[in-house]
Amino acid sequence: MRAVAVAVACLALLLAAAPAARGAEPGAWERHELDGDSHVWLYLPASLADAPGPHPAALYLHGAGSRPFGYRPWIAPAAEAAGLVAVLPKSSTDLGWGLAGDGAVLAAALDVADVEIGLDEDRLSLAGHSAGGTYAFLLAYAGAFPARAVFSMSAPFYPLSTLSLAEAGRVPPIHMYYGADDPNETGGSHAALRAQWTRLGVAQSSDVRAGYGHNSWPQEAVDAGFAHLAAHSLAGDCVPSATVLCLGSGRFRAEVDWQAPRGFGEGQVVDAAKSDATGLFWFFAPANWELMVKVLDGCAVNGHHWVFTTAATNVAYTLTVTDTEGGASWSFENPTGRVSPAVTDTTAFDACP
Repeated sequence: MRAVAVAVACLALLLAAAPAARGAEPGAWERHELDGDSHVWLYLPASLADAPGPHPAALYLHGAGSRPFGYRPWIAPAAEAAGLVAVLPKSSTDLGWGLAGDGAVLAAALDVADVEIGLDEDRLSLAGHSAGGTYAFLLAYAGAFPARAVFSMSAPFYPLSTLSLAEAGRVPPIHMYYGADDPNETGGSHAALRAQWTRLGVAQSSDVRAGYGHNSWPQEAVDAGFAHLAAHSLAGDCVPSATVLCLGSGRFRAEVDWQAPRGFGEGQVVDAAKSDATGLFWFFAPANWELMVKVLDGCAVNGHHWVFTTAATNVAYTLTVTDTEGGASWSFENPTGRVSPAVTDTTAFDACP
């Protein structure tokens, strides 16, 4: 765990001071040497050639005994489709990740990527294969790396008793890939990680492919992993708090103001009862839940995002849901003395995709 702490300390220094980007050739891999026996491969998708920076990025960590070069044929098309800069550093030794020098390697790799391309420090994600996949989720959940999402491939199990996050309330979701013949699948690592993420409240998804082992995968599995990263890295800027509920991968911000004869205040988020689509608020006491709100992606159905809400109260309140990407807002007001009805607005936001 000490190496994780070192990595986070180095990354914190990096993210505190972002140099101006010089520019990199879109659609081509570039290798840059780092101190010691290390280097980093960078890929700026051609799809981002005309997009203003800074850009979202995926930090991808190779497996033990391998090097980032061999992953490039799969990462480039996945990064291209997802619209993410790919940063592939080599670990400080050939033994994998987690040694003392790896924190400096990661910091230097992101520093170079920021200078050459320009990275959005608020839209970074973590990914990796085998030992690199495990180190990726350790950085996210035990090291407080500010990742928007995690993608692990063939990762062995590592036990975590608690989560340590840099930003309270943001728990990055994880997508896991395994070949059906991978020893980490047949030996129980995948099942153990699923149980661990459930216990810790980490949103998770899995992709198991028949006919593949520990070091093999179809391109579509990598594409799906990067699509998972992009779905969260490209989301809006909702910042969760005690009174702000973030839904729809952080794109939608929900807030409640209430007023009663004995006072007024802001609805408080029920942390133990929220998901990516649904959350709850309480008004008077943490155990007395008042209002549920749900934001659903109905783009494939009618080209809108939907807002459903219901409450067990006759208190006056105003629920406001804001689309942080476009700035549009939706609200519902319940007057004093009326038992709040259920609302199912399937045209709440005309903002697809």
